[in-house]
Amino acid sequence: LNHLFQSNFKIILIDPFVLDFLFIYQLPFDKLDKQLVTFAIVDESVQLLLQTLQRTSVFSVQTSTTTQDNHRISIDHIFITYQHKILHLAVLHKYHSFYLVQPNHHRFSDDDNVHLPFGDKLRAVDHIESESYEYLFYYPRNVPHFLWLYETSEFLHCNRQLADQMENDLHIYQNTSQLNITVVPMKNIAFALDKLQKRYWLAGGTLLGWYRHCGLIPYTLDADFGLYAEEYDETVRSHFLGNPITYLWGALGLVNDSLEFRLYTGRFTLDLFWAYRDGDHRWCGYQTNRVKFRRTLPLLEKLCSCDLFGHRFSVPCSPVQYLDSEYGKDKWKTPLEKNYTWTNMKYHSIWDDISWMYAVRLYTRQGKLRTDNFAIEWISKHFNYSLTSIPSFLNVLPNHPVTLPPLKATLVYGTPMKRKSSRKKAAKNDEKKDVI
Repeated sequence: LNHLFQSNFKIILIDPFVLDFLFIYQLPFDKLDKQLVTFAIVDESVQLLLQTLQRTSVFSVQTSTTTQDNHRISIDHIFITYQHKILHLAVLHKYHSFYLVQPNHHRFSDDDNVHLPFGDKLRAVDHIESESYEYLFYYPRNVPHFLWLYETSEFLHCNRQLADQMENDLHIYQNTSQLNITVVPMKNIAFALDKLQKRYWLAGGTLLGWYRHCGLIPYTLDADFGLYAEEYDETVRSHFLGNPITYLWGALGLVNDSLEFRLYTGRFTLDLFWAYRDGDHRWCGYQTNRVKFRRTLPLLEKLCSCDLFGHRFSVPCSPVQYLDSEYGKDKWKTPLEKNYTWTNMKYHSIWDDISWMYAVRLYTRQGKLRTDNFAIEWISKHFNYSLTSIPSFLNVLPNHPVTLPPLKATLVYGTPMKRKSSRKKAAKNDEKKDVI
């Protein structure tokens, strides 16, 4: 380490175990007993580093390489052995706005009990802001956040073969005007959720667009993000209230039931759905008026990273399984502009009267709660009570008993639907009334 530092090579400690040891548990470096420690180095420094190491016979140096499509040899990992200890340098290859660390192909001897935290699989790494540690090496300035990002760093590529088929065989191309109003808001949401340390994934048609088109579905009208309900707190609402790029205009559902945030740019809608764990699966809510539907999802115990628009996003680690559960096995491979169905969505229930008063909150572009007639009518038109004000800022039932407003003179909710049928049939079905 001294040799590399004095030679002005910037190596950054990225070994999760050692970062935990030094900065979370705050134990001294000289007490660390580990055969291999992983650092990062940018690929621009690799050739000069190897030339420097060749000038000394003190170290044993081995590398892991891959041959690229242009027949160029890429050095992906460097292993420097000194006194039975291994300094592992994972090479950061620039990939759009982030870096990739390639899988390692170097074989260790059977005597080496080695696990590589970087090199075990293809991984994505964001730009690392770093500080120096006792004139030996650098480390991430925000260690807890780096460790949090590591959990979703396994990198997946979209299905390029399928994307080429969409364009070459079906002539479905990316919609430039759509991308112009979508890319920045999606990046803004992903950046915000990463900063808040809220795990998310591209969901629904947005996930399908990434995997099947390596972009967006050209005729999509919104973008969907899924989040873990157990990680919810009000920092997410606070961040998007009045956000200059993507502002929260509607919060639907309750925090503990079917919560959905609808964000708007002025031209494009983006939805955040919270997924609730239920045994061996998850579900997220979807509401139409006062009716609740539930979409069943895989458990999603682990998330991965992907590239979309040159930015790192999170996706399910098994995207095919996820899409099969949403649209039916392999049915999502055939593009449909309309008349598609979600095979995982079923009717669940109707909001009860008290819950309904708290299940819709609308906000202005400036982040203020809407209390105007439009906001009141949104609730009132599916409500038999004379609502005159919005009872709270949040989507949470109060701890104290709630008194319903007075009943309307004319009940509008739960009344029979009008049928296009004969009077005879209507009389026969009088007891079988549908609810709207």
